[in-house]
Amino acid sequence: MKPSLAGGRSDVRLYDTLDSTNDEARRLSEGGETGPLWVRSLEQTKGRGRRGRTWLGEPGNLFTTGLFTLTCGPAEAANLSFVAALAVAEAIDPHVAEGAVSLKWPNDVLIAGKKTSGILLESWQGPTGFHLAVGIGVNVRTRPDGIDQPITCVADHVGAGQPPVSAEILFETLKDRFHDWFDLWTQKGFAPIAEAWLARATGVGQPIIVRLPYETLEGRFYGLAPNGALQLEQANGAILDVTAGDVFFG
Repeated sequence: MKPSLAGGRSDVRLYDTLDSTNDEARRLSEGGETGPLWVRSLEQTKGRGRRGRTWLGEPGNLFTTGLFTLTCGPAEAANLSFVAALAVAEAIDPHVAEGAVSLKWPNDVLIAGKKTSGILLESWQGPTGFHLAVGIGVNVRTRPDGIDQPITCVADHVGAGQPPVSAEILFETLKDRFHDWFDLWTQKGFAPIAEAWLARATGVGQPIIVRLPYETLEGRFYGLAPNGALQLEQANGAILDVTAGDVFFG
């Protein structure tokens, strides 16, 4: 059994500044906290993304981590990256043009094809069970410079006459939508999550390049495997499941 978040009930810890919301979630768990709980900071000094990449924590943007204690293992818990992506997308939707928000495997949220959010899952075994930190960063008011991919922020896409968007507004919607998708995952498994994610995904059916640490793969983005792996259709028609890598569209 997975825990339920029915009703959206979870604690929120708000900080002015943290090194990393994921690190704070881990510290809380080591102190006996089991969650569900959200850690949020107005500023983050040592945020990180996948593979140790830096995630700049400028004030005005959203930095948050959900802490959960699960009875499933790491492989199944990885589904929550897709749950988080759907929640982020739906939090941004009301503030930008219809259809502007899309998802990119494995953990990016895009606006008009440019990255505005990343998700980092980290897990560990503690005295009270298997703990998972779902770290989420969203460029709300500003976007960093010097990044090697197209980057944007939500504020750049808010229409004329609409009220300015804030990290607080996005967080409240994100939290509620995460809880809704989490409960669906609890009740129905990964299949409806994968279906919803693919409906918003960039590049399905298109040629892609997947860069791994020691090789580069090319093929067509076929879909998602039951475990969330990217399914790459190769030139010979074989389907290869890719569990990690950087995706580029050819």
